[in-house]
Amino acid sequence: MNETVAMREQFQSDPYLYFEQYRKYGPIHYGQFFGIPKIVVTGFEETEALFKDSRFIKEYRRVVPPEQRVEIPERVQPVIYLMNNMMLFRDAPDHTRLRQLVTKAFTPRMVDKLRPLIEELADELLNTRKGENEHELIRDFSYYLPVVVIAELIGVPKEDRGYFRKWADAFVTFIDFNTDMKELEDVSDDIKDSGEYFRFLIQKRRTEPKDDLISGLIAVEESGDVLNEDEMVATCLLLMIAGHETTVNLITNGYYTLLKHPEQLKSLQNDLSFIPNAIEEILRYEPPVLMTSRVVAEDLEFYGKHFKKAEEVMLVLGAANRDPRLYDNPNEFDITRKNIKHLSFASGPHFCLGAPLARLEAQIALEKLVTRFKEPLLSEEPQWRDNIVFRGFKALHLKAEVL
Repeated sequence: MNETVAMREQFQSDPYLYFEQYRKYGPIHYGQFFGIPKIVVTGFEETEALFKDSRFIKEYRRVVPPEQRVEIPERVQPVIYLMNNMMLFRDAPDHTRLRQLVTKAFTPRMVDKLRPLIEELADELLNTRKGENEHELIRDFSYYLPVVVIAELIGVPKEDRGYFRKWADAFVTFIDFNTDMKELEDVSDDIKDSGEYFRFLIQKRRTEPKDDLISGLIAVEESGDVLNEDEMVATCLLLMIAGHETTVNLITNGYYTLLKHPEQLKSLQNDLSFIPNAIEEILRYEPPVLMTSRVVAEDLEFYGKHFKKAEEVMLVLGAANRDPRLYDNPNEFDITRKNIKHLSFASGPHFCLGAPLARLEAQIALEKLVTRFKEPLLSEEPQWRDNIVFRGFKALHLKAEVL
């Protein structure tokens, strides 16, 4: 087993132990990240400030000349083009423009209108498990809940939602920081298929508009606002992935964490008013996304450190959330913790657009699981997925009677 594979397996088992090694060198550290020189930021204050600093950008192509970029195989290039049209990988003014076009769909008021659908769906999924004592939480519950909700919001027909898992798996592999070029090529066709699917759906909505996000984006485009079809396709794909992949992890990681802390699960069952606070503690303690990155736009000074133009910076959310300068017991899980701070939805211009929806889905899902699974027990210790960015399980098998 080579050193990188060993490091990756250790990381999957306990990334927080890995993060502690960086923390020893201070909240901003120049070092090796899986064998690659990186600037690693682990402090909460520093990470939050960096998120809000416009000198740290997402569009590396603005500062890295073509001759210095990694050569991209022809098979992967269409996917790179698709990704470059996503607001997740854009900076102002394009990021601002794209975000404004979809932000109305994710306001707290609009999201709250989805509450009856989410509650009904959660009950339906659990009702189908009545009489069964063995369950796989992702397959039976936490995958379908956010998939159906985001599909309804975007306008994806029921018969096409089965494609989501395959496309999502390809996407998270593609954007993982430790993916090699062969892996990128292996998943490129699936991502291209997802883009072509949304291009087809957009064309269909041009002649058959409905009350959904795709039709709304088309109306904006036709009214003369600056939005092209490539950006529409990329936006739909991003919302589809981001709208369910992270929420699947949030629900599953959260329930697993409660199963590993039975006294707190019992407290939650006795007092459901703690659920919103429990969701924030889950986001802090076991976030769905462990890290993200930025590129330095110009030579600059930041928190006493000199950064050079075009350097890549790793913002380790999983470490920032457990910064000991914030809490005396950052590595303890406590649903009664007061004044919880975390960066699991990022901060600044790229603060997660879907945060209100993710919180609502997780709160409803957790309430249903806590109240309707009787005497739940893990059937086996689950395996984490092979990804260093997204924190989620391959499967979560448990035993419980469904009430």
